[in-house]
Amino acid sequence: ASGKFTMGAAPGLELAESDQQPPREVNIPKSFAIGVHEITRAQFAYFEAATGYQARTGCNFLNGVEWVLDPTRDWRDPGYSQAPSHPVVCVSWDDAVAYTTWLSSETGHLYRLPSEAEWEYAARSGLPANAEENRTSRSRGNHGTRDCCGPLREGDDIWDYTAPVGSLQANAFGLYDTQGNVWEWVSDCYHDRYEGAPIDGSARRSNCSLPKWRVVRGGSWGDDSYYLQPTYRLRAPAVDAYFTLGFRIVRELHHNEANGSFTQERPM
Repeated sequence: ASGKFTMGAAPGLELAESDQQPPREVNIPKSFAIGVHEITRAQFAYFEAATGYQARTGCNFLNGVEWVLDPTRDWRDPGYSQAPSHPVVCVSWDDAVAYTTWLSSETGHLYRLPSEAEWEYAARSGLPANAEENRTSRSRGNHGTRDCCGPLREGDDIWDYTAPVGSLQANAFGLYDTQGNVWEWVSDCYHDRYEGAPIDGSARRSNCSLPKWRVVRGGSWGDDSYYLQPTYRLRAPAVDAYFTLGFRIVRELHHNEANGSFTQERPM
């Protein structure tokens, strides 16, 4: 359902970065449906086949020291093996928006990327930012090593790289992989503080600094659990693609749909 929450992390809290501050009360007045899962390779392949769209070629990967652009990698071959049920990676923000535009035209519903506030509200599933339930465990998040940015199999996390969507435990809202598996694009332009950000749950689209940095959320298979907290934010250029970065989508609801049932989205 719609609701209010305090977005961000208060100074002094563990894991509180400066770009998660100042915390502020956000009121999301309108119900929305958000994807239970991240968009999969199969879904993105169907989109490309149906439209002839050509997603970005060239994908950034981490060579152990720095990010490097490999012009031969793309979402079909990100440099590691994936099945159709794995989340699509190596797609840019522009590619993700193109997918939502096509899906909207096909269905007559309005699909889009979530706003940063909607994403955090959904990922926290009604809990405070520092709630114990928001801490990542191997039963809830597919993530990497403590030494930075590498695969690690441990406990329920049996995958070196991406896992099939929905393989680990859902959060209290029934959403999977909001912690780990892949980072997720959201709508907002990146700003390094929350001053001036909307308090109505909408995306912050003003003053996108070059090269049009967009916010990414959620952490990935290669990241230490520090980065998988629901308040943690990173940024990436809208035109770039990364082998740890995908997306999930939102569908806007009419007032009489707030309690509906969806196979691809969870009403919020």
